[in-house]
Amino acid sequence: MATVNTDNYLITGVDLYFEASIAHASLLDTSGTTMVGSSFRTSSRNLGNITTADISPEVTYVEHFIAVQGARRKDKTVANQESITIPFTFDEINENNMQRFLLASSLGDNKLAPMQKALLEGSVSLKVTTDVGNDMVYSIPKAIIRPDGNLTFGDGSDWTTAPMVIEVLYYDTGQWASKPYGVLDMNP
Repeated sequence: MATVNTDNYLITGVDLYFEASIAHASLLDTSGTTMVGSSFRTSSRNLGNITTADISPEVTYVEHFIAVQGARRKDKTVANQESITIPFTFDEINENNMQRFLLASSLGDNKLAPMQKALLEGSVSLKVTTDVGNDMVYSIPKAIIRPDGNLTFGDGSDWTTAPMVIEVLYYDTGQWASKPYGVLDMNP
């Protein structure tokens, strides 16, 4: 049995960055690896304080069976549908985040017109920072960001939060051809 490496345990926080530009050039450096401290991760692209975030791969399988002496035996399983989502919750209720949450256009002076914009496609950088363990950076060339539930106002006893989701989209163009769902750098 292998020895457990306690350096692989994590206590984490996460930062999410989004730019409405597909395969933004600053996600990868010229050698094709993720840039640690990438110029992509700027305060103007930061989605603010993220209270929770998950990476959720989803795979659908198709199974094949053969008939052997009147019984069915499974002889093949293949993945035929794949997707990755990143559900997250933010608590910075500001104009930029509310524009994304309400698919709104800006009217200026902190006023929004809800349901005036289509879903935004763009690039994403998810940076996991750890107090214990190794940091990670997930660079995603193409994704959409959309609301994923209700913005619920409470009784004043807790912070207001809003759920959203990033759906990672398949992108196999240019330098992303061999990594169409992005690059996860586990040792930035």
